[in-house]
Amino acid sequence: MLSLYKLFKQKVISLNSKRFSRNFSQFCILEEVEHALKNQLPVVALESTIITHGMPFPKNIECALSVEEEIRKKGCVPATIAILNGKIKVGLTKNELELLADKENNKSIKTSRRDFAYVVANKLNGGTTVSGTLLVCKKVGIPIFATGGIGGVHRFGEQTLDISADLIELGKTPVAIFSSGAKSILDIPKTLEFLETQGVFVATYGDTTEFPAFYSKKSKHHAPYNVKTSLEAAKLIFANQVNSLQSGMLFGVPVPEEHSLDENEIEEIIKNALELAKKDNIVGKNITPFLLDHVSKATKSKSLETNIALVKNNARVAAEVSLELSRIRKDNGGIKETVKASQKETKKRPVIIGGSVLDRCITVLEPEIKLDGRIHDGKFTESPGGVARNIADAISKINEQPIFISVIGNDTSGEIISNSLAEKKNIEKLNGFTTAQCAVVFDECGECKVLIGDMEIFKELTPEMVEKHEGVIKDASILVLDGNPPMESLSMVLEMAQRYQKQVFFEPTDHIVSEKPFKTPFWKSIKYISPNLNELRHIARTLGVNLRNSPKNKLDEAVFICKLVAEYVDNVIVTLGADGLVISRYADACRPLFLKEKETDLQIRHYPGDFVDEFINVSGAGDCLVAGLICSMLKGLSEEICMSVGFEAAKMSLKSKSAVPSKLFGQDDLSWKLSRNFNRIM
Repeated sequence: MLSLYKLFKQKVISLNSKRFSRNFSQFCILEEVEHALKNQLPVVALESTIITHGMPFPKNIECALSVEEEIRKKGCVPATIAILNGKIKVGLTKNELELLADKENNKSIKTSRRDFAYVVANKLNGGTTVSGTLLVCKKVGIPIFATGGIGGVHRFGEQTLDISADLIELGKTPVAIFSSGAKSILDIPKTLEFLETQGVFVATYGDTTEFPAFYSKKSKHHAPYNVKTSLEAAKLIFANQVNSLQSGMLFGVPVPEEHSLDENEIEEIIKNALELAKKDNIVGKNITPFLLDHVSKATKSKSLETNIALVKNNARVAAEVSLELSRIRKDNGGIKETVKASQKETKKRPVIIGGSVLDRCITVLEPEIKLDGRIHDGKFTESPGGVARNIADAISKINEQPIFISVIGNDTSGEIISNSLAEKKNIEKLNGFTTAQCAVVFDECGECKVLIGDMEIFKELTPEMVEKHEGVIKDASILVLDGNPPMESLSMVLEMAQRYQKQVFFEPTDHIVSEKPFKTPFWKSIKYISPNLNELRHIARTLGVNLRNSPKNKLDEAVFICKLVAEYVDNVIVTLGADGLVISRYADACRPLFLKEKETDLQIRHYPGDFVDEFINVSGAGDCLVAGLICSMLKGLSEEICMSVGFEAAKMSLKSKSAVPSKLFGQDDLSWKLSRNFNRIM
């Protein structure tokens, strides 16, 4: 039962929906954008380097405002992304757009992924490139992004290795970009080849497969696919999302005919510009603005007018596709085969096996607790608890329908627990037994001082009872165990998991019982564990790990032991109170948390916690964290997003009078779209 309070006994909260962790900057999401995201309304993201570096003033602000207006005309919400005074802005006001556009008075840094930390830490202004904008789109859940042209492989890239970060980011970010191809100054065939290597879906939009060349409709090079309508494009994007492919999509939209420039003339201008750049030693991120400026002057600003026209056209197309995607999402249709497969998978339900406990909490309202027989002023509360019960209850209040296997007595306490659950048909009500109870005494600061538990009834969670539920165990999407059942019962569940190839998530409950499943012959069925540091030490010793050289610092010790225990358990999630948590696993953070096979060498990440001054209740935060992780991982979401959902559930528990709040949240909550920030340790 100690896990009821240990994880968040210090003043720790989860990620706020508008923040990275305390080590990164605040997200400032414009109210209309936030409303649209929460309600799955159509949103189109826009980059900001086109304002800060792509066009001269005042053309840049005129273009920015007219592009946003094109999106609004289609019934969509524009979300221009930029950094202002170190704050990451998702959606800009007119004043903020004007501030960015005024290049003389407000210098901005061209901000790709590599530049984010510098711009944020120094509280500077930044115009986000395609890759920088993609990074933010992924974190807030915007699936469609309109721009002029993406970066690519520069001419002579095979010698200079000058390849835009846009291509790398697009390869690992599930966002669809609508652009007029790659900028003409680039090597288009090499760019298309590199996109294929990165696994990016590339299609032309319209009546031809010939990939556009930014200022010109034709490049003489062809895309692998062609998409003719906004509905067709939306279906492809939806399929990419449903299947969690985690890679981007590029739709090449040709510039409107009346604004298209002669490709031969443009090519000659670009060659001259490249010679000048070489002569003046202009390289790196300065090369693109230099070349575009030269093209603009050589064409007597015709290229600038073409640039504005194609950006507006791309925004219109992106908005039309965003509308169709929004309809498909709401109808939960549009790609019948994919949706059916997804629905078939979600018919399997998580099965939770473990303890149901009535928590009786006493908060002493005096500065000091003295054990000398005196009466202390206090406040008494009681609520349903138990690690497995809390997890099952929280899962049911998020978005899953779990099957919960447990035991209670035929008494008043058992009735309270029974009434707290949405589904109780797999809970055995035993005559002649007392429902498990735990008395917890807190001081006035919320620190746990005494725990007294009556857990005798858990001996009745027998192997025979487990065997009765073999059918639901066989059909489970995942098995979740706490440490309360007897060892022989845990052994039987783990044997069934091995037989039916089910993954097991073990929440240790308390260091005293944390070692139980690891003393059974079938412990290798356990693929996920979520101990606190003390429980992790006990598990490590049970597995025969030598801890004599463990560091003294809590975070360092967690990393040290995680690395050793990872040889036995694929996914180790260690909760560290105010310091957040550490996870070790064999996959990148952008990959689904729920994986059947190892994908990489071992990686260890630290997800920091955030502090608050006040909380109401600490008894269920850790269990709600686990529930959030399980719900999101069963949806095939990345580790980063699963952590966001888990921390949000924990935060809501801290603000609730009961261990599990009466209401949690569904998939419309922003936590399902925001990637939790982390520090890579290994």
